[in-house]
Amino acid sequence: MKPSIPLYIISGFLGSGKTTFLREILGGFPGSVRVGVIQNEFAPVNTDRYALEGSGARYELLEVNNGSLFCVCLLGEFLSSLETFLDRHAPDLLVLEASGLSDTTSLAGMFGGTPLAARVHVAANWCILDAQTFARTGKMMPRVVHQLRMADIILVNKSDLAGEKTEEAVAFARKNNPFAEIIPTTFCRVPFREQLLQKPRFFPIDREGLSRPALHSPVLKTSRVFPAEALEEFLAEWAPRAYRIKGFVMVTGHRLMAVQCTPGQTTLLPAGSSPGITELVALTDQFTQKEWEEAFSGHLL
Repeated sequence: MKPSIPLYIISGFLGSGKTTFLREILGGFPGSVRVGVIQNEFAPVNTDRYALEGSGARYELLEVNNGSLFCVCLLGEFLSSLETFLDRHAPDLLVLEASGLSDTTSLAGMFGGTPLAARVHVAANWCILDAQTFARTGKMMPRVVHQLRMADIILVNKSDLAGEKTEEAVAFARKNNPFAEIIPTTFCRVPFREQLLQKPRFFPIDREGLSRPALHSPVLKTSRVFPAEALEEFLAEWAPRAYRIKGFVMVTGHRLMAVQCTPGQTTLLPAGSSPGITELVALTDQFTQKEWEEAFSGHLL
């Protein structure tokens, strides 16, 4: 069986610097690595692709325009296009620049039940936060918070322009995601660009930086409440069967708990009392989406 291809997501609100970051990291891949880039744009024409053309990096590009690939209306077309893309270019890894309004959790689950479930898995999620304007997103603030919560690394970008507001943005990111690594940046430049993909994030990578075989990413998502006293017991049962489980669970008392499980360690931290939803993503080769859903649903109130 061919190894499952790791997919790295670049998320972040409109204008935060996602394409700038994509240009930055593309230059860090060794020339021997075949990189597939997916760019998703709401507009009919993807203007960001022109910014990549001048980067000098080697990659193959799949464009998804005129809507979010997270929408059901585009899902079938996207999956078909991606399957053709994988067959044609055989990339070692994929990097997805998501649209600024995207629901990044949905991506991990949308491969389930398709032939791509065994071919692609979500490896890590980088989120870009605009330190200068994040507090002025108005009604879109819940989407900003959601993208932050599901990130593994958060780049607090435009710190040179934000000045003292950078500390406020870092605190905001930390409040909404206590597990992510948070890095203030200017023009999304990271000091360890060449090592970025070698740092274990969503799963333990092998020596070549590629993926383990037969992995998939089941997702739990619900607005219903999970009994607080049963959460540790549930995770104790399922965490040993996954390389990683991460996300947030809404428990009794309208409390949101941040969850992170890695081999041999499970951490739960309070994430506030404001309304929220449960979103858990696993990386595993030992249980199916259906098995995990049934076990979780058996506890819901």
